[in-house]
Formats: sequence, C-alpha cells, structure tokens
Amino acid sequence: MYVIINERSYYGGIGLDNIETSSKKRIIVILIFFMLLIVALFARMFYWQVIRAEELSQKAYSQQTKNSIISPKRGTIYDRNGVVLAKSVSVETISVTPKNVKHKEKTAEGLASILDLDYDTILGKVNKTSVEEVIAKKLDKEVTDKVRAWIKEEKISGINIYEDTKRYYPKGNFLSQVLGFCGTDNQGLEGLEAKYENILKGVAGRRVTSKDATGKDMPLDDVTYVPSEDGSNLYLTIDERIQYMTEKYLKQAMDDNKPDYGTCIVMNPQNGEILAMATAPDYDPNSPFTVTIAKDKLAWDTYNSTQKANALQSMWNNKCVSDAYEPGSVFKVITAAIAIEEGVVTNVDSKDFNCTGSLKVEDWDIACWRTTPHGVQSLRQGLMNSCNPVYMTVALRIGAQKFYSYLNAFGVSKGTGSGIIGEANGIIHTVKTASKSSVATGGFGQGFTLTPLNMLNTICSIANGGKILTPRLVKTIEDGDGKIVENYTTEVAKQVISESTANKVLNMMESVVSDGTGRYAQVSGYRIAGKTSTAEQGRGDNKTYVASFVALAPADNPTVAVLFNLYNPKGPNGHQGGGIVAPVVGKLLGDILEYQDVPKDYEVDDKENKITVPNISGKTFEDAKKIITNSGLKYVAENGIAGDAIVSGTIPKAGELLDEKGIVKIQVSGVNSNKIEVPNVRKQSKNNVKDTLLGKNLNAKLTGNGVAIFQDPPAGTKVDEGTIIHVEFGSGGIDVQ
Repeated sequence: MYVIINERSYYGGIGLDNIETSSKKRIIVILIFFMLLIVALFARMFYWQVIRAEELSQKAYSQQTKNSIISPKRGTIYDRNGVVLAKSVSVETISVTPKNVKHKEKTAEGLASILDLDYDTILGKVNKTSVEEVIAKKLDKEVTDKVRAWIKEEKISGINIYEDTKRYYPKGNFLSQVLGFCGTDNQGLEGLEAKYENILKGVAGRRVTSKDATGKDMPLDDVTYVPSEDGSNLYLTIDERIQYMTEKYLKQAMDDNKPDYGTCIVMNPQNGEILAMATAPDYDPNSPFTVTIAKDKLAWDTYNSTQKANALQSMWNNKCVSDAYEPGSVFKVITAAIAIEEGVVTNVDSKDFNCTGSLKVEDWDIACWRTTPHGVQSLRQGLMNSCNPVYMTVALRIGAQKFYSYLNAFGVSKGTGSGIIGEANGIIHTVKTASKSSVATGGFGQGFTLTPLNMLNTICSIANGGKILTPRLVKTIEDGDGKIVENYTTEVAKQVISESTANKVLNMMESVVSDGTGRYAQVSGYRIAGKTSTAEQGRGDNKTYVASFVALAPADNPTVAVLFNLYNPKGPNGHQGGGIVAPVVGKLLGDILEYQDVPKDYEVDDKENKITVPNISGKTFEDAKKIITNSGLKYVAENGIAGDAIVSGTIPKAGELLDEKGIVKIQVSGVNSNKIEVPNVRKQSKNNVKDTLLGKNLNAKLTGNGVAIFQDPPAGTKVDEGTIIHVEFGSGGIDVQ
C-alpha cells in the first residue's frame, strides 16, 4: 500500500531515498572491491610475469625438457712404451622415475636382488616424489643386462639405464701410490689422477630433449646436442717392465725382512726420468677404500672416523716423496764430494784418517758402527768401510759454513721440483743453529732429513758430472686426437760440483761394491757403484733403523740409479743395508741391465761345465726322454703321459745352462703341471743348497761365496719342477753396514 506524504514515497515504512542511498553505497563497495581485485590481479601478474619471470621460465624449461650430461672419456695413462696403466671403461647407471613406477614393492625387491642392495633403501627412493632417483652407478654391462632382462620379463616400468664411464686400473696394485685413483664421479683424488685432473678429465657435453608430463622423451626434432671433449693422455717416464721388477724385489724384501714399509726408486741419472717408483705395502686403486696394511685391518672396527681417514691416507701416500727420513751413510757420498770440491781432501787414497772406534765431539763420544776400529784409512777406504769417524772428521774440516751451504745447494732442505703430489721438504740445521756435533753427525747422514726422491736425485749428480736435475714422472701429454701438446725435456736445476769431483766420487763408490760393504750388490759382467747405509731414526726407546742401498750402473757411465729403503726391518737377517738390501739391489740391477740390453763391462764364462737344455718341442715324449738323458741331464714329467704324446716345451726353456744332472721338466699340452714349494736355503752352504734344491727337482744358479744370503724365488713360492732358483752367497751380513 502506497501512501503519499509530502511528496515522499514509502514502502512498508521504508523511505525510497534511504533505499537509493543504500544501493549506491553497496555498488560503490562492490566497485571498490573489484577494483582492488583487479589491482591485486595485475600486481600478481606483474609478480609472476616480471619479477619471477626468469625463475619460472627456468622451471618450465626444466619440466618440459630433459638435460642429459654426456660424460667425457677421461684421458688414458700410459707407461713410456704405450702400456696402459689407467683407462676409462664403459659402465652404466640405473635410476628410477618414481611416478612412472607402477609396482613399487615389486620393483624395489627385484632391483635389490639383482644389484645386491638394501631393499628398504631402494623402496624409499621409489616412493619419493622427485623426478628421478639414482639407484646404482658404475655398473658393468653384464649386471645391467640382467636388469634389462628382468624389466622385459616382468614388464616393469619407470626404470632408466644410462651409459657412463668409470676409471679402471688393469694392473691392479701396480704403481698404485703413483697413479692414485678417482672417485665415483671420475674426479682424481690422489696421485697423478689428482695432480693432472684438469688435463685428464676432459669437458662434459649435454643432450637436451623435450619430455612429456611423465618424464619420457617426446618424438620431436628439437634436440640440442653439445658433444663432450675427451681428456688428454699422459705418457709417463715409468717403464712398465722395470716397475714390475722393482715391485717384485721390493715385495720379496718385505717378506724376508718384515719392515714397517719399503720404498724403491729407479731413475735415469742422465736426464732425471723416473723409471720406477714403488712403495710397499700398496693398494688396489680399483677399490681404494679396502685397507691392505695388516695392523689397520686388524683394528679397523675399533677405529673412529679420524683414525680410519688417517689409516687410508697413510696407505695412499707415495712415501718415496711424502716421508722425509735421516739418510745415514748413503750421504757419506755427498760429504766426500764436498770435501774433494773444496780441497779439504786432495788425494782420496792418502791415509789421512784414523778410526779408533769413536770420535769425541764436544761432550759426546760418537761411535763408529763397527765395534772393532777400522784404524788408519783413506777417504776411499772410509767410504768402502762406511766408517763414521772418517766422515765426521771430514765434515768438521769442511766446517759448518761450507757444509750447510752445499746442503742447500744440493737442495736437501727443499723439494726436488718434480711436481709429484705430496712431495715433502727436508729439514736441516742452519749455520746459526748448528753445533760441532750436528756438523759431525751430518757428515755421515744423521741429524737432518730429506725424502727418498731427493736423496736419489742428489746421488744422481755424481753420475751426470755434478748437475742437479729436476726429476720427471711425465714424459709427454697428447690430446684425444693423438697430437702431442706438451713434451717435457731435461731440466738442469744447477751445477753443484765439478765433473772432475763427480768422477772421483763415482770411482770411490765402485770400490764400495767391488771390495767394500756393498759387495753383495755385485752383478756378473758389470761394474757397479754403490753405497750401503744403516740409518738410525729417532733416539732411545724409539730408535729404529732404515736399511738402504744406493747404486749407479754401469759404473763408468751410469744410466740407471737405484735407491732401495727398508724402514724398521725386523726379520731374522738383521737390519744392516749391506746385508739385507745390497743383494736385492744387485738382483734388480742385473734384471734391468739385461732388459735394457746394456753391454757388459767384462765377459763371464758361464758355460764352463754347463749343459744346454736341448730343444725337444715337437718331439714325441719317448724320443724327448732319450734326448734329455743322453745330454747328461735328468727329466721329470707328470704321470700317465703316452709315449707318442707330442712335447710342447720344457722347464727351463731350451737354451738355458744347467749343471750336470740338472732337472728338465717335459711339458705336454693338455696335461696340468703340479706345483711344488720352494724350500728355504738361506744360511746354507753351496753343497747343501744344491742337494736341497735337487731333492725338490729344482735347479740352482749360484753366485758368490760363503753362506746363502738371498734366494729368488723366495721360500714358500709355488713353482714348476725344473725351475731355476737363483741363490746369492756371502758372509751373512757381517761387516756390511
């Protein structure tokens, strides 16, 4: 009902003006709301499209594309002759795309079984919401092929298999501390692998493709491909054959003498090239976290994380360069060189010195190593006898100023500049800190430290006319196409002594081997120069010894230098370098010189009263037996061989020289040869050694006089009947410091 009052309208008691006002307010509120909403929307759009544009673009790109890294092939490491020492091999990586895995428990169970991994760990990865989860890396193809067959048979989804590479060391423990190793990402972590990481690693490539919502590659042509660049190759100065010989004899010395560890370096003193470098115990760089040192293996479960890390690092260390030691009597060679160069000694054969068993320096009676005094001696005789009082007297006559200036010139307190990772510096006195006693003991190599590489490099100056060279481990670097990009040459650091002085000392070192403490290092047919050493390490209850021998061969123009150290030997044959190390170095040098085909200095008639093993290959077994017997030798063979069986070869090989009634093992193809254990003949006389070995159907090659002090192969080795056992005879370690 409408009522007109003063021309104003009412409806139900409400004025129309009030209704209009209320509506206007509501409309304004709504307009304001929508305006704010539009502003907020534009602000939000500005935020997403401008402020976060780049970030979201990257995310969209990541969601819509698949970016696969193409691993480069890591450069190969070769020895000087092209023998492969480290290479990259093809392997594969397995991952899962969790949202594509339909049967998660079944998938986890299958992968765990085939890959020998933890089921719960795999199941946890399969249940994640991430785009991709890696299950296992660096798998051999024979393993991933099993996974492929299982996927096909069980119709499993969501599993990816990618090509990858891993570092492989085909010779296992061989040269391990020098080569080092790589981590799971192919990054070099130790040794040459770490030192030359930037050269070996190459440059990774990538392949970018579009993918659908499930993460699968889309069949489109928009593929971006950036090829990888393979790493460069290293050719080392190492000779694989010489390294093999070095490791063989080092292992034998370790077995015979039970030291804490041992080192051996072989160099060419004329150009500084390192031909072999070995530390024992070693490890397998294919599994570098497997402990090989006995005491650490036994205590491993009790070690905390720090102790474990220290044990592994100690095992990996190249102790030829990382561990400094007091060199002992080997350094008498350098003291002699300084004395001759400075004119302190003008005639090396003049008997200007007297050993009374000790020398009193300040308040300290410093003893000679031998309890019976050497008496009156020349500088040469002092070196031959390794007499401490002679070389203390020489050092004191040189004086602290000159003595330490020469040590610095030789680089004793510094690294060699080789660039080998982990190379340590030595420690020596200065003129200000030196006392008379430190100068005196320095004369025979005590009271200062240097590394084995530094010691051998210093000795090499005696072989090359007085020059200190920079040792080299890498010969050339070539790129992936085989082009040489770096060729390292001999680098002379400095001329420290004259050629005349070097030649005089070299001649004195030859006397050490021909008639002195190094006589067990003699090599038939060659003149060898060398020096023995039994160096004290530490003092009092902590005192241990390093047994050493350094050698230069051939003596008239050395092309091979060897330093062989055994640290804290504890075997039954004592700890003197002349007794336990010199014989080993002699064997090593003999093998190296023969391998290098170095002409002999003099001929040795080895054929006297010897019988040549005849060539019976291709003969019937029956005929072969007659030929061997008629030659004056004896034959052995496995039981059950038919008379008409064809002979494939003999042990020893045809052409070897044997004593009368020596043993020849007749071999026939397809017949396995039984092995026998080499007996221990050390400390036996020649007749007893012959009888013992013949009783085992083994042949003997004997050198030297006295009792057996060295045998190769060592006792306990399994060999074929007829094998020649090399035995060295001597005085058993008496007077051979």
